Amino acid sequence: MILLTLLACGPSGSIKLPGGSDGEDTGVDTGADTGADVLPGDTTVDTDTAEEPDKDAIYEAWFDETVMHTVDITIDDRNIRALNNDGRTYVEADVVVDGTTLAQVGLRLKGSSTYQDLNCSDGYCKASFKIKTDEYLPDQKYGSLQRITLNNMTTDYTQSKEVVVYNLLRDASQLGSRCSYARVTLNGEPWGLYANVEAMDDEWIERRFEDSSGNLWATASSGADFTDTGMSRWEINTGTGEKDQLRRLTEALKVYQGDFFGELGGIMNADQFIEYWSWCAAVGNYDGYPFTGNDVILYEDPLDDRRMVFMPWGTDESFDEYEVSGRIWWGAYTSLGYACLADPACVTELKTRIQANADTTEGMDMLARAQAAWDLSEADVTTDPIRPFTPDYVWYYRDYYAAVIDGWPDYSRAQAQ
Repeated sequence: MILLTLLACGPSGSIKLPGGSDGEDTGVDTGADTGADVLPGDTTVDTDTAEEPDKDAIYEAWFDETVMHTVDITIDDRNIRALNNDGRTYVEADVVVDGTTLAQVGLRLKGSSTYQDLNCSDGYCKASFKIKTDEYLPDQKYGSLQRITLNNMTTDYTQSKEVVVYNLLRDASQLGSRCSYARVTLNGEPWGLYANVEAMDDEWIERRFEDSSGNLWATASSGADFTDTGMSRWEINTGTGEKDQLRRLTEALKVYQGDFFGELGGIMNADQFIEYWSWCAAVGNYDGYPFTGNDVILYEDPLDDRRMVFMPWGTDESFDEYEVSGRIWWGAYTSLGYACLADPACVTELKTRIQANADTTEGMDMLARAQAAWDLSEADVTTDPIRPFTPDYVWYYRDYYAAVIDGWPDYSRAQAQ
């Protein structure tokens, strides 16, 4: 079965609401926003006469989940061989993104358990892609986008969970990425249906925090935690890379006495962490922190004494009941999970929020959102030439999860009694 990660964020004085700059694998280069932006549908822009593009509108449109977006990749044979030899290193390619040509972008492969290369001889070549628009042409962007992440959905039987869950969180005013569908071609050949996930980079931070100069951490691999051994599993996405704040939390947990909010709240935003955890339960996302040491993003907020906030990465596994997955909201096998469960006040607050979020999701009609994604992607599931699952397999699991999603609010409420 498959789970999704819905990770959410509670209020903080310097956190912006999702939806604009005012309001496992996420590498980023920072840099100033200095021109070379490309308008959708145009291959060239006359900088002397063209109006300044609405970069925010381009950014938002790219993650419109009601649209089937297109990405056409052109790459020569030499660079295909290079990716098959070392998929983590960028090579040069050209792409056309929803009709807009971006020349000489950086292209690499991504994923851990979902990693595939471009060698189809073994029947498995639906690689996930990272596109870096300014790898070879400094300041080249698509609107304000510098990073495009295309996930192959090879662990999601429904071919929809990232699109559904990321956007559900957004509409609940939680932190997290947005996601849409993309239809990809490679050298003119159809490469199938992908999840187009908003990369967590400097642009992502600027849209959600008043001060974007803090450290953004991702789990480099499973086992990341606030322990002496787990510290090595955090990698820096953007920022200085100094782990002093992570060490502070690690040391505090070594002498923890059972007051979750009092002892740890000065280092991490404990209230936000509980909100994040409760939203995991609201969608059955038990495949990331605090349940396991993977699939989470941390930001040290400079305007909140660098207190850390927690955000999701990887929402391809969700809505799996305990009877199927063996996982549940209290199965948090990490240092912060144990710390909360050892404090009765923390557990009470967590249960209260799980109940409240069940009420919220009930009013958001999760099943209708899922059905909209299924309708949009149905034709592409059918025609995908290198699909990970047969259409009948996808239809079976969409029917299965339709019943699960429809009953999830009642299920999560009952589990948190």
